[in-house]
Amino acid sequence: MVEFALAALAAGLVVSAALTPIARRVALAAGLVAAVRPDRLHDGPRPYGGGLAIADTLILVVGGAWLAASWMAPESLPGWLPLRVGEPLDARTGTLGRLAVGALVFFIIGLLDDRYRLPAWPKLGLQLFAAALVVVGCGIRATVWLEVPYAAEAVSILWIVAVVNAYNMLDHADGVAASVGAVALVALAAGQMLMGEWFVPGLALATAGALLGFLIYNLPPARLFMGDAGSHLVGYVLASLTIVARYYFPARGTPRSVVLVPLAVLAVPLFDAACVVVGRLAKGKNPMAGDATSHLGHRMLARGARPYTVVLAAAGLTVLTGEASLLMYFPLRLFAAASGGVTLALVTMLWARRAPERGAVP
Repeated sequence: MVEFALAALAAGLVVSAALTPIARRVALAAGLVAAVRPDRLHDGPRPYGGGLAIADTLILVVGGAWLAASWMAPESLPGWLPLRVGEPLDARTGTLGRLAVGALVFFIIGLLDDRYRLPAWPKLGLQLFAAALVVVGCGIRATVWLEVPYAAEAVSILWIVAVVNAYNMLDHADGVAASVGAVALVALAAGQMLMGEWFVPGLALATAGALLGFLIYNLPPARLFMGDAGSHLVGYVLASLTIVARYYFPARGTPRSVVLVPLAVLAVPLFDAACVVVGRLAKGKNPMAGDATSHLGHRMLARGARPYTVVLAAAGLTVLTGEASLLMYFPLRLFAAASGGVTLALVTMLWARRAPERGAVP
């Protein structure tokens, strides 16, 4: 079990760390560069490319694992590999293929935005189309205990679009999105492994490793950015894996409230996005228009926090909500709820203190 987790995480990290410098050069050659803008924090042009590195890493690591599993006889595999647990290989690869379709579509939407800076509302329309394609066309949908026609499809589409945009908005300061995404994916994987699941943890840990390899070059001051290609891809992975994951294990005494695990795992990006949207609407601004003052990281920087402090704060809060998500699988759910409440209270206090009016942060 431990070997499986370490192998998936390490493979993603090593491959991503090797590919990220190459992706940076490719982005520069292709003109995929983030120019200096009032709604961004960087003081000089920075190339995109993180999304390319993360996507290529997942293709090599996950694709390589799939090919290896296809060629090897199941009886010759170690006991901790997922082929010995749950679904047979053909069912698992079918799910993997459906997930891959959505990953490709969301990656392309992000890449187009990096290259052409798509207007906010047309981009939202493309996201809704891609989410509908994943849910209706590929059958990636959540299980909901509502006897309402198409409730599962509607909830799944809205969840995917919400998570993709929340994660995209979280990519507002060096290292924040990558660190939060890696911690959230590890927390999701840990909870699933505790329940004996392996398919979701394998994909989650490989993606977390890819983010950590990219993070080496994205820590402040960043040498390249994730870009919308990367944030759309990782946001989709987070959304889709939380949908296909299994949470309710009645034989183990898990309560039905365990389906709230995705909200705990993704509490930081979702809460940050909700506060940004509400704050912009309260000021009469377009909620889809970016700025350099609204986010938690912006407010911390405006009060004199160092860039590394912002990264540690965001990752630390995600660790707390991730721990709460793990406890939700067990009867100690009251303690889990208390942990989540304390975490959100801390974030709320940071948000409640109004940031100084300094305009765009340099």
